[in-house]
Amino acid sequence: MNADFRYLAKQALVRAKAELAALQDERKYAALELRFPMEAVTYDRAQALKAEMPPEEYKTWQPRKLMQVLHDIDPSLGMSASIAVGVEETYGVEPPPDKLQFLGTDTVFTLADLKEHYDAIGNYLHVPSLAQFMKGGMPGGTKLRARCEKVIAALEVVLGSPIWNATFGVFTEFACGRCESPVRKRMPHGKSEVEVTCFECKAQDVLSPQGDQQVLATPKMVPMPCGNEGCSESISIWSDEVKPGVHWTCKGCGKHWVLGFGVKRVAKEDDEAAK
Repeated sequence: MNADFRYLAKQALVRAKAELAALQDERKYAALELRFPMEAVTYDRAQALKAEMPPEEYKTWQPRKLMQVLHDIDPSLGMSASIAVGVEETYGVEPPPDKLQFLGTDTVFTLADLKEHYDAIGNYLHVPSLAQFMKGGMPGGTKLRARCEKVIAALEVVLGSPIWNATFGVFTEFACGRCESPVRKRMPHGKSEVEVTCFECKAQDVLSPQGDQQVLATPKMVPMPCGNEGCSESISIWSDEVKPGVHWTCKGCGKHWVLGFGVKRVAKEDDEAAK
């Protein structure tokens, strides 16, 4: 069941406007109320894309961090976009249709918006620091009002969008090479390679387009050659398994090996040369 974050955002925006109308220097509730819709519209966008997010990120409450997660999946997820539809003369063949019906713009409260406003609004909810007092004391209602009005204007455009959370994309799906769980990944536009992590076992693969809408999934492995000078045998292990304590028996010479940290003494003259 999904939460109706847009409804929560609209309700908080109404409260913020009411607080702003009664704003006095000692009343900071408009700033508090405006943090709620900034968070809610970000959570709403993340909720629409939760199938593409690592489950551990569901706990992230800081909107800037959450929006950065979406950017890491695909930068276009944090951008506003206008959408129009039309009938192609020939399916899949350029040019695009001559007649397009405009559906609207999916306006996003972007990462840049969050960086500009979220912490700035939050500054009004705390006692000013020593440095802030030295620069001018308690921030007054005039600055707070101007900031709140700017945030309200931006949020009204976002919440007034006729469409929202458009999630068009090119996806590939394959079975994890380690645990065989289904892995689904959005292929960002213009990238020749992209890494993907299995949500179940954390194994990593590198995806690369192969033309004709085909994608190659290559396990991200690390070669481990045998430490015996007379043996040319080598194994490959998953990148997330490269850590102290991993051990294996060489199929070539039968010797047992284990990964670990090492400490090597450096001669004083070598140490000075390295500096």
